[in-house]
Amino acid sequence: MSFAAEVKTELCRHKLSRKCCAQAEACGVLLYCNRFSPLEVKIVTESQAFAQRLNPLFHKAFGVTFDEKGDPQAPGKQIFTITDPQKLEILWDACAFDPTGPAHHINFGLLEETHCRQSFLRGAFLAGGSVTDPQKGYHLELSTSHQSVSREMVALMRDLDLEPKDAPRKGNAVIYFKQSDRIEDFLTTIGAPISAMEVMNAKLEKDLRGSVNRR
Repeated sequence: MSFAAEVKTELCRHKLSRKCCAQAEACGVLLYCNRFSPLEVKIVTESQAFAQRLNPLFHKAFGVTFDEKGDPQAPGKQIFTITDPQKLEILWDACAFDPTGPAHHINFGLLEETHCRQSFLRGAFLAGGSVTDPQKGYHLELSTSHQSVSREMVALMRDLDLEPKDAPRKGNAVIYFKQSDRIEDFLTTIGAPISAMEVMNAKLEKDLRGSVNRR
């Protein structure tokens, strides 16, 4: 299992106890998933833990469930879709998104509490995030096709004392961290302290090896 998969598995161990946090996490998923339009929600994932979490998450948050299928062209990937107009309307209303508007935006009304903000970031990472193995390097990123969402996400992260960088890439907006301590802070914030400790330990091992080599 890759380090990114381990992180997502750890995140998916969080219990769905609060409806407000479930809604925040689900909205993070929607804004960072493969497609979120007035006609369709589409989420593609290789994470078994995330795949198992999606239906309980959206049922807790909105009382809706997904259609599910495999991807014959990419074995191991699962696709979750919603095309039912009534279900889509529930999602747009609950997240206070305007399907007729020119751009998506973060619904900050759902994120008044710190635990809801953390849940929102967790959903965004589960749907649109990746992180490299800390034994090989330090890079964590979240990618979305919604430019306005990415700008608002940077502001949200800074409110939580996280310091991301951002850049465009092939039509997407990418937020990223390239310092080990920043990655540790982000992983701890979204609920993956064990993975954050792995990053810290990898950094300590590299520093120790570097010190020995210099001697």
